[in-house]
Amino acid sequence: MGPKYCEILVVNTPPSLSKGKEIPSSYKELFCRYFNRKDILPFEHQARVFSEIQNDREVFLVAGTAAGKTLAVAIPLFQKVISKQIQKVLLLYPTVALLEDQRKVLMRLSEIIKENQKETTIEIGELKGGLTQKELLEALTKDIILATPDEIYWFFRKNVKYNSLLIYGLSLVDEFVLDEAHLFNGLMLENFKHLWRRIKSLAGILGKTPRLHILTATPTAALQGLNNGIRVVGRSKCQDVTVEIRPSGPFGRAVAMVDALNESLEQGRKKILVVCNSARRAHQLFEKYKRKASGLPVKYQLRFGKVQLGNLLKWLENSGVEQTLLDNLRAGFYQEEEITLSEVAPDTSVKLPVEKIIESVTDILERQCWYIKRILWEQKQKPGETWESLLHNRRLPCTIIGFIRNRLMEANLDQQQVLIDEWLADTLRNLEDISEDEVITTSPNFRELAKVLENAGLDSTLADLLVNRLVHQLKVDPGETDLESIDINDRPIYLRWLDWMVEKSQVDHIRTLVQTGLESGALKADCRHIGVWKETDVPVIVYSGSMAKRAREGLIEAFADLERAVLISTSAVEVGVDFAADTLITEECEGNSFLQRFGRVGRHGNDSRVIVLVSGDVAAEWQDLNGQKMSREEFSQKILATFPTRSYAEASPLVDAAHYLVNEQLGRIGMRLNQDPALVAAQSLADKLRAAEIPIGFGLRSTMPQITLRDGVGKDPFYVLRYVDDDDLRPANSPFEVAQANKWFTELLFQSARFRVMVDLKATLRTSRVWFWLANGEWQLRVQTGVGSHYIARMKKYFPQQRTWDPFQPGNFLLLHGDVYLQRAEKDITYPKPDPVCDDQQDPLCIPAQNYLVFIGWDDVEKAQELLTGSPISRWEELYYDWDGVEFNNSLVVLEQTAGACFAAYEEWLKYVNQRVQK
Repeated sequence: MGPKYCEILVVNTPPSLSKGKEIPSSYKELFCRYFNRKDILPFEHQARVFSEIQNDREVFLVAGTAAGKTLAVAIPLFQKVISKQIQKVLLLYPTVALLEDQRKVLMRLSEIIKENQKETTIEIGELKGGLTQKELLEALTKDIILATPDEIYWFFRKNVKYNSLLIYGLSLVDEFVLDEAHLFNGLMLENFKHLWRRIKSLAGILGKTPRLHILTATPTAALQGLNNGIRVVGRSKCQDVTVEIRPSGPFGRAVAMVDALNESLEQGRKKILVVCNSARRAHQLFEKYKRKASGLPVKYQLRFGKVQLGNLLKWLENSGVEQTLLDNLRAGFYQEEEITLSEVAPDTSVKLPVEKIIESVTDILERQCWYIKRILWEQKQKPGETWESLLHNRRLPCTIIGFIRNRLMEANLDQQQVLIDEWLADTLRNLEDISEDEVITTSPNFRELAKVLENAGLDSTLADLLVNRLVHQLKVDPGETDLESIDINDRPIYLRWLDWMVEKSQVDHIRTLVQTGLESGALKADCRHIGVWKETDVPVIVYSGSMAKRAREGLIEAFADLERAVLISTSAVEVGVDFAADTLITEECEGNSFLQRFGRVGRHGNDSRVIVLVSGDVAAEWQDLNGQKMSREEFSQKILATFPTRSYAEASPLVDAAHYLVNEQLGRIGMRLNQDPALVAAQSLADKLRAAEIPIGFGLRSTMPQITLRDGVGKDPFYVLRYVDDDDLRPANSPFEVAQANKWFTELLFQSARFRVMVDLKATLRTSRVWFWLANGEWQLRVQTGVGSHYIARMKKYFPQQRTWDPFQPGNFLLLHGDVYLQRAEKDITYPKPDPVCDDQQDPLCIPAQNYLVFIGWDDVEKAQELLTGSPISRWEELYYDWDGVEFNNSLVVLEQTAGACFAAYEEWLKYVNQRVQK
């Protein structure tokens, strides 16, 4: 037997320093000022990038972490803006987290330039979804613009007003930077290619030739094809690192991570980074092993701690703070919490502005009427169905239909659509005639609110249904509510809120009093995401993408600032955060992800250590290397060869068609863009999608709608619904949501999954709207409500005529479009019967307007997985495989994580089965 684990020393050859003579003095001065040193020189690869960008050439920079990639491109680009060689720069980042982190570097450069050249200012702006036209214009006028491609797509999906403005703004940009480009894979990369072609074409119309600079740690041929950049290879400024490869099975992985962490603490390690593959595991480790941070320095308690509001107010009152300030603090707390009507204590009077009521009711009714109009269309395609059955007996839309049922039954489809519009317009007009400016209503029934709606002409049943929704949407105005009647003393208030909840003139005084209370023990702060590791005094911090952005702020800085600390995290630390650790403990993960994690150690000193917990198969690949030295390059190659790899779709006809349709919104410019050979072939499918009125989703990241938790974090519906009951689910407020859950993410951590969640295939097929197939290389489609049900009914008649069922027969494989309904079954029941997933109004939940695949007759999970294993689509990151549903649906359903993946999978599967036939 070999050793229990192997140990390897990874040695690094540091980057060479440039000589400095070849660097323009302005570049060198800005570089030195950034580091507050007069004698520092750029690395050789940085100097090379300086030169290429200065001479108007594109750059393809290949370098890992701690190689100074951002400064390598930012310094010459800033200098070119200052000298008026170029007007604008746009930097694109794959994630918002990375954008926020790199903004700090760019702001620092901007501040240095302002200090050094009093009359010169470099302004930095950001493109992000939700900007008004005025805000968008203001952002586009800045010298340096930051964005993610998804944020740019938000505007292309908005309307022509935004499109035209954005087109003009992008066409004025001289140089673009794509940072951490190796994170663009599969359809994400395809979407970016379309975006870049559009930008180049738009600029070309104005006689400009924009340049694209690519920064990546892992070069690929696909990335290299994006520009004609000069390839520059840089080394990381890192020291030698000892790596331990430890075998660990998946079920003992959490215990093994804790053991490794405790060993590291006993060895006196200062900065320990623990990276888990899932947020659930990271938060479980943190919650299970952390203790309250009573010994944490007060400055961190002030920044991250929370106390009960009642305790805080009592301490401040005893400290002599005036009652007026305490009342204002209480009112400010209400503003921060945004308490809804549903949270108001019984028998409390609440004053509501009629304007807000009308705004919310309008939003609800407009969405319901849009849904009804679609159902009316579907019913014409399937006369045997009633409107109520197609609506799944949802009470609110069925009630609306009931008001004009007789008129609807006598009308054709066009007339029906007009009748719905007229009913909506009349109803909203009546609401606008409400004479009151405000409504005073009492919890918990809010009858006065319902009465106002009734007086405006709404039926009492409809008014009650609307109030049931409004109580979860309308926010309480603390200035118009009897605050004393609502017990909020037990609610936590974050101490950092004091900075903006207290008058500026009182902030320092209040913070001093709070600090005194914390130091004396009179106030006890609970630091939600920071504590101390059990049986030690070492601070431990948790940081993941399953935390709201606001909750994450400052945690990485705290880890970097503390003399000794543990950070438990996820892939959220792979990019977008700047810190160093002397110890890394991580699970086996995809090779490129591991190398990103690996880059967090070895930045200071030669005593860095990595413990990676791997499967037995991976451990066996490394066992013979025990005791050896490897260069970083050799180590990276070995990691990529032995660690898991991710598989992605390479292209999708739907992605091409979606961009064709986006270009159509741009008028004559769009027509010119669509002459690109890459899009000409997409015209046929695009025309059919437009004619069928199929909504197109596109973007660079996950596009499956999610369930939003109370902390604002969106999670996969197939994950959340394993834990959350119907009573805790609220109707969605946007097309990007399946529902809202009245649960915090941390509430789910230590619950065992109660349900198996799956597609309700029967309901989904019944409401399927479009069937796609390929005939002689041309996409065909049939638009018909329930088209999937009709097809499978015919196939069931066909199956008995065949002696054997062939899973590879193309006829057993469907590509459909429509709403995807969900069901779930109790886990711990011998013979479970799935029930539809509904919200608290008992309306069935669905994932709206999805493309999905159905493998008919695939009723055995193990066999289905085996059948897919040999195909190219078996492990695509852009697909979700509903394995739980196989047993109950007698078919495998595959959904899209990224728009277009199912179309790509359909093509690849047909090629695969045809190759099998030919063999």
